[in-house]
Amino acid sequence: MTMRNLLLFFLAFINPNTVLGSMRPRPMYNISAINREPFLFDLVDLENSTRRIGYIQDLVDELQKRLKFDYNFLFVPDGHYGIPNDNQNWNGMIGELLLGKADFIAADLTINAARSEVVDFTPPFMQIDWGVVYKKPAVTSNFLAYMMPFSNAVWYTIIGSLLVTSSSLYTFAHFNSQDTRLSSAAACLYFGLACLFAQGPETYPKSIASRMTAISWWFFSLMMLTLYTASMTSMLTVNKSALPIEKIEDLIDYGELHYAIEPGQATQWAFQSTSYEPFRTMWGDMESRDTGLFGPEDGMSRVRSRSDFAFIRESPYIAYDLTFAPCDLEVVYSSQNPNSGSGYGFAFPKGSQIARNFSTAILELIEEGVVAEIHAKWFTTRNQCSEAKKLASNVDEIGIVEIRGIFITFLGGLAIAFLFFVIKIGLNFYDKKCINPPEK
Repeated sequence: MTMRNLLLFFLAFINPNTVLGSMRPRPMYNISAINREPFLFDLVDLENSTRRIGYIQDLVDELQKRLKFDYNFLFVPDGHYGIPNDNQNWNGMIGELLLGKADFIAADLTINAARSEVVDFTPPFMQIDWGVVYKKPAVTSNFLAYMMPFSNAVWYTIIGSLLVTSSSLYTFAHFNSQDTRLSSAAACLYFGLACLFAQGPETYPKSIASRMTAISWWFFSLMMLTLYTASMTSMLTVNKSALPIEKIEDLIDYGELHYAIEPGQATQWAFQSTSYEPFRTMWGDMESRDTGLFGPEDGMSRVRSRSDFAFIRESPYIAYDLTFAPCDLEVVYSSQNPNSGSGYGFAFPKGSQIARNFSTAILELIEEGVVAEIHAKWFTTRNQCSEAKKLASNVDEIGIVEIRGIFITFLGGLAIAFLFFVIKIGLNFYDKKCINPPEK
């Protein structure tokens, strides 16, 4: 008898379960998976070696530590998650599982009613929603950007109020000797402008009627100046993009945005099979167009390059896409679709004996915070567009483009002042010439 056998005999005498457990072979599972960043993908490093990484990779490794198994990923050939055709034959990973080519599915597989009829799911390791992602509307700036805080009607009202105030002061001054300094139209107009720009005029009205007019104009000027300052600050320092939609259904009525979904996913199946009328209308619209279905890369490339295109996706993909610079995407989430599913889960054949073990292990990982750590690793730590960075990127410096109109207006005012100065010099020279004609 060899030394090893003696040792095993001794251990078996003390604790039979220990020996039997050590001699029991680890199960080997073929796992159906899909190559999809950030869940599972191959990364070539600087040394030209390939490593398989991702959310699913980390999650399976954690499960392996607890359940003691070996595994081999089998990437699904058609690249689909699994939807049934007219003959109720499933494609994608669901089809691979039903044909017995895989022991279970480990992927970002959406749990829904149709799939639950043919496979057993674990509890969801990630909650999901639907969302619409589109490019932020560009904030344009023109020559008269400094006038944008007020509409044209407000500017016309201000100019009209200035003229009415100046005319009133001019009229009251002609019938009251106390206001002789405001008896000229130029003096009254200058008084109104000085008050409008929060500057103290050289003279003040003395009659009751003129003072009441001035008080009313001061109040009007103060309110307009305060509103203008607040609106101007907001417009020039905060890059606000108005959301054209508030929920997915709004895409029906928003003609400026074309929309599409990704084929071969639960999203497509939900749009095809739903009884919710707005989604039925949207599916009919997408099915009638050549631009109704896009793969993930083509769809997101189209979103980033065009301002009239929206992509309907599951929320984890959108959350991941939003982590990349230049941080120019907007998203609206909606939970109103009854067929959107509850989350992502692993799938097993109906009645599988190992499904319960994996379900328990996943719940333990969720309760212990391991799943939260994996999520933070792939959706937070690598985020180039975190909330702090978004706040910093939304607050822009005021550039010369935004205020060039103010400078040009200022230079225009100086040019007019110099023009009047030249005219005055010319008139003075002409008067002197007329008073003192040259001797013959």
